[in-house]
Amino acid sequence: MMIKSHQTEIDIYSISIISSSENFVVQNTENTTIGSIDLWLNYSLNTLIVEDGEGTLNYDWNVITNTSNLVKVYFRNSLDENDTASFTLNCNLDYSLKLLEDIPSYYSFEFYSTISHLTQNYRMTIKLPERSFIHEFEDTTHSFHPNNATQVLIQNRIEISWNHENLIQSSNPLFIVRFDEPIIPEDEIGFFDSKFAMFLAGILVGIFLGISGISWLIRHREKKAMKKMGATLLTENQRSLIRIVFERKGKVSQKELCDITGYSKSKISRNLVPLEEKGLIRRDKFGRTYVVYLTDDGIAVIE
Repeated sequence: MMIKSHQTEIDIYSISIISSSENFVVQNTENTTIGSIDLWLNYSLNTLIVEDGEGTLNYDWNVITNTSNLVKVYFRNSLDENDTASFTLNCNLDYSLKLLEDIPSYYSFEFYSTISHLTQNYRMTIKLPERSFIHEFEDTTHSFHPNNATQVLIQNRIEISWNHENLIQSSNPLFIVRFDEPIIPEDEIGFFDSKFAMFLAGILVGIFLGISGISWLIRHREKKAMKKMGATLLTENQRSLIRIVFERKGKVSQKELCDITGYSKSKISRNLVPLEEKGLIRRDKFGRTYVVYLTDDGIAVIE
């Protein structure tokens, strides 16, 4: 039996949660039919699920010593000579990461990968916890072993990978990663909880109140001016017409004004024109007559 491809991914999700995923592509190199394969797995194996593309596979798990586990995986279909099969082993690791007292402190993760058969291609990937970084030493100690690793940053997590070819049975390479404590971000203060936001809100409220106050003052003075206009600049007839429109809820036709006052059409028109020019009323054509509307300024004149 030969392993064409073996990929191990160690996920150090946190200091206390570490999982492993082992992907295998195996080939029967014997001239007899084979229905299973024996695999030696790391001693820290805790739980185990074996599956292929169609679902869960059967397996036997035997703890041989306190440093090794033997797992026999049964293929979904027996392999004839040169046939291949692929499957995945997912497990949690019973591994205790301890903080090493140094300046600064760091964690050291060490893992022996088990090579049960001749393996053509092997890849190991170790994912560090979120917001963790490779520990840098000032002396000759290396941050990881072997030293020919590649590093990538994916969504705040560093992934370290090694590639090996033609590993012989029981070579069992050792992989080490030394990394700093994960950075724990300070509790984010919501924008509306921050002092700056409160300061800004105070400024905005002050501006709003200031604008509102100024607007009220301007409008108050305009109303006083309108009242003065009604008392001094308008004729008695004009004030009477504005009062009539106001009493008719701000809308009346010129014909109704003639009927109410007894004035002629020409007299009504002569008095409405200056009111319209001053912005106190608005006239809209309606059939053969006009409809007179009282504006806000017109209301201010008589209030």
